[in-house]
Amino acid sequence: LEDFTKSLTLCFRLFRNILADELVVVVIVSLVPSVVPILVMFLGLFTSGIQALIFATLAVAYIGESMEGHH
Repeated sequence: LEDFTKSLTLCFRLFRNILADELVVVVIVSLVPSVVPILVMFLGLFTSGIQALIFATLAVAYIGESMEGHH
């Protein structure tokens, strides 16, 4: 159960961070419809990509750790 919950919490954390970024972009676009939201969108894509990379790395580490315990 512990192995499953680690990956599940990583998924929720990644989803929450990306959703928060999208909400910030929506608010900025509604307040300032100009070039600024485009820059924020690119920054959001960059940070979301880094978060996905970290998520994948941690998921592989957790899976490797759980497989190591079964041997």
